[in-house]
Formats: sequence, structure tokens, C-alpha cells
Amino acid sequence: MIFDAQAASMTYNEFVRFKELLFNVSGITLRSEKQVMVENRLAKRVRKLGMANYSQYYERVVSDESELQILLNLLTTNTTYFFREKEHFDFLKREYLPKFKGNSFRVWSAACSRGAEPYTLAMVLDDALSVRRLSWEIFASDINMEELEKAVIALYPMSEADKIPPDYLRRYCLRGENGFDGQFLIKDSLAQKVRFFRVNLMEKLPPELGGEFDVIFLRNMLIYFSEQERREIVERLVSKLKRGGLLFIGHSETLNRITDVVRQVKPTIYIKP
Repeated sequence: MIFDAQAASMTYNEFVRFKELLFNVSGITLRSEKQVMVENRLAKRVRKLGMANYSQYYERVVSDESELQILLNLLTTNTTYFFREKEHFDFLKREYLPKFKGNSFRVWSAACSRGAEPYTLAMVLDDALSVRRLSWEIFASDINMEELEKAVIALYPMSEADKIPPDYLRRYCLRGENGFDGQFLIKDSLAQKVRFFRVNLMEKLPPELGGEFDVIFLRNMLIYFSEQERREIVERLVSKLKRGGLLFIGHSETLNRITDVVRQVKPTIYIKP
């Protein structure tokens, strides 16, 4: 039987099964209004596998770990772009970094998606710290392996370069040529300062993280979790933040009444006392 997206619409019970599965493996909570989004993102995969409906696909996912990762990739792809919520990078460059007294600087981009956030951070850190001859590194992580693979390649459509300052674009990016027209590449000298890893923030943090961080970016991800899960995630990450270090969250998020392990400096910017 050939899959017909119109005839085989996802039932509410099917949605609930996928919703519960996603919660169990990642902690992400899907609201009921996300059913259409889930259906649309899975339809092409169900069709490709020659299945008749979403229930068949669910059985495949729970019995095949590689298919489970594909499901996670399909359902955790989020909007991202260079210099998103630019005020955070301005604060980091103009107010925090000039006062930094250490010999090396470590940042963790904890929900990095396709890499726009950590590469934006890399541009800002190189610009601000290289003149002071301070070493720095960026650890970037995500649960979505497909997005991480794109991040490692560091190749983006030219349309995504519009928010990168012209000076940064000239210094840190290369215009695509010979089959890569309409794209730009992050220069290797910058890209090599960013290390990418798959991390599920609902689980024990991996040893690859190394020591503590001066800054952690955890932006536009907490909205997918319950209040209790937000508390657990934030406190797990803040355990890797140095005293006096900063935690940045998304402009649509807040930690009010969530946890007291950090103190607000400005809206969406918190410090570990």
C-alpha cells in the first residue's frame, strides 16, 4: 500500500505516541498544537520507507536505533541564523570580555544546531581576544546529528550572510566558487577553534566537555521543556560554569522562579555568583 499523506493523516493517538517517545529519549515536550508540524516533518520519511501510515513508522522507530536518530533529527531542527539576538554578542564584546582577567577563554554553545551560533561566537572572540593574545575555544553541541554534520562542514547559503558585519564577512568567510556559487564557507583558521559533539542535555554530561566554562549559551531551547526539566537542565549546565561566568538564554525565555543557581544581570543574561 502506497502512503498517501492526505488519506493517511496522523491521528491524535499516533501523535501522542511520538510525543511520548520524543519526551522519553530527549525530554522535549511537544504541545498538542505541534501535531501538524510532526505530521509534516515525518510524511516524507514515511513515504520514502514505503509505509502505509504513521503507526507503521512508529514501530520501525522503536525497533531501530538508527531510525530513532533520524526521527530526532527530523523533529529537533530549529530556526537559527548568524548574529541571532545580536544584543547578546554586543554585551559579550563590549561589557564582559574587556573585563576578563583569565589567560584562556572557554565557551559552550549548548544547542548549536547548524553552527551559526558557535561560528558567530568565534568571530566575536577572535576579534576581541586575539589582539590581547588570549587563547580561546568553543565547545558546541546538539542532539541532532544531521545538523551537527552540517555545522562541521561550515558551508552556508549566501542569503544567511546578511546579518554578518561586512568586516567579519571579509575576515572570516570565503565566497563559494566552482560549484559552490551562492554559498560561503567559514575559514578553516576560525572553524578549527570550534569543536562539535552530540550531547543530550537531559542526560549526564560527557567527559569530552573538559573543565569549566566562562560563558554558556543555552538559547531558544528551554521553551521545549517543562518547568522541572528546565530547572534540571540549567542546574546541570551551570555546574560546568565558572563563578562569575555568564549564562545566556533566548529572548523569549526566563529563569524567574525556575532556579536560584544564577542571578540575573540583564534580561536573558545571568551570572553564577
